[in-house]
Order: sequence, then structure tokens, then C-alpha cells
Amino acid sequence: MSSDSRWHLLERVTDRLEEAGVPSPDVDARLLLEAMEERFGSLTGCPSGVLDALVERRAAREPLQVLLGRTTFRWVDLEVERGVFVPRPETEVVAGLAIEAANAVVAAGERPVVVEPCTGTGAITCAVLSEVPGARVLATDVSADAVALARRNVARVLAGEASPAVWFPPDGADAEVFDGHLLDPLGQLGPWVYGGIDVLVSNPPYLPAGDLPAMAPEVADHDPHAALFGGDDGHEVVHQLLDLATEWLRPGGVVILEIDDRRTAEVAAYAAAAGLVDGRVEQDLTGRDRILVARRP
Repeated sequence: MSSDSRWHLLERVTDRLEEAGVPSPDVDARLLLEAMEERFGSLTGCPSGVLDALVERRAAREPLQVLLGRTTFRWVDLEVERGVFVPRPETEVVAGLAIEAANAVVAAGERPVVVEPCTGTGAITCAVLSEVPGARVLATDVSADAVALARRNVARVLAGEASPAVWFPPDGADAEVFDGHLLDPLGQLGPWVYGGIDVLVSNPPYLPAGDLPAMAPEVADHDPHAALFGGDDGHEVVHQLLDLATEWLRPGGVVILEIDDRRTAEVAAYAAAAGLVDGRVEQDLTGRDRILVARRP
């Protein structure tokens, strides 16, 4: 395909996505074309109708990451699929804070234990594995689909298949992904884990159910609601995790949670009342106060 033909095709796809209200039509159009070129060797080699079908699915506001089957999270290439929460770039800051805390344990000469409830695709777990030498990461999710996907992503990281930008496989790092609610599945590992966690990190469901009508179709119609809504109040799961942190973290251990930026003061107060100390709120990539960090004394 000539450069002029490709440009006209790109323009046509961009116009269709813009007409449908897609937030970034030019970027999405370019990525869809590049995906077809990668898959079929060239756009001329793409079977008739395949690109058009993908464009129409994106115009119907199906998430681009799901259409492509993958997304990048920090340095890691993740598989993505329907029915599992799609990780967003904003959560990369959450992962970065967990990585920083875990690497501080490494610097002290110890092997860090990092736990990620509500793992979804395993994005945070995979980021920690790729950037913290020797980390032991334990992840959980109540969704069987999420557990299966997270296990595949973890296996790709440990096999050195998930990123060319990081030295793989990570030295001495390993991870397990469990099916179950929050920290419930970890009891099977033995008493050491209770009070033995260095970093508890999560992007849990934290929105009230009443937010649904205002959400973008990519979120409201495609992300599993169990991964979005923490209950009628929204922060039920956040409160559960803060309560668990006071018992499951080792002394000095850190809890890092993505939260609703409308409720930062309330959540910080809850953390303090639960017995956690040094609470602070960090901003995500968009500048919103959406990450709580606190420590077990």
C-alpha cells in the first residue's frame, strides 16, 4: 500500500471514530492500523472486512485494549481480554509506589513480600516482578477469568516474554495468583504470611454504584462492575483492606491503595482510626489525589 493510500485509510478510520465520539480518534486509528500491519505483514495483506469490523467495534466504544488484546503497563506488555478490568495508566503510579517500598526492603537486605488483592490482569503484580529483584508476590481475585489471565501474564513475565525494556527473568522473583476474596486465600500458605507482608497494594473497586450513569461507555459497558463498585457507599472494600493491613502487614509494612479522589480526607481518617500511621495522599498521572499510603507502626 502506498503512503498516500495509507494516509487516506488512516484519515477515513479517524473520521469514523471521531464521528462515534471516541475520545482519541487519531491515536486509536493509528494503533488499529499498526496492529493490522503487525498481524498480517501489511495493510494490503489484511483480509477484507477485518479492519472495518475492528473499527466498528471501537466506534461502538469497545475498549481499544480489548480489541488489540494487549496493553502496556509501566515496562510490561500485558494480555487483555473481555470480562477482566482493563488497567489504566493512572494506576502505574500506584505500582511505582509499591515498587519503591519493596525495593527499600531489598536495600535492607531482605526479600520483600508483596500482596496484591483485586489483581485483575495482574498488572501491578507483573510490574513489581519486573522491577524488584527477588520479590515474592501474592495476588488474589474473586474472578476466575481474572485469575486465569493474571497467571498467564505472570508466567510471561517470569519467562522473559513480557518486555524488552527490562532484564528478564527477574532475579529470584516469583509470584502466585489465588482465586478468592482479598486476603482469604493466603491462609493456606501458613502462619508466616499473617503479619509477614511488607507491601499491601491494590487498585480495588472503590466507586459508588450511583456513578454508573456518568461513566464512559468503555468503562460502564465493558469493565466488570465488580471491579468498579465497592458497594452502595463505594469504599467498603477500601475499608476492609485498611482493617486487614493493621493485622497482616509486618511492623513498618506499607499499604498503598487507589481510592476515590472525592473521599481522600475520609479515607485518611479511616486509616488513622484503624491504627495505621504516616498516612499521606499521592497524586496519579492526571494530578488527582487518588492514592493512599500508610504504614503499620
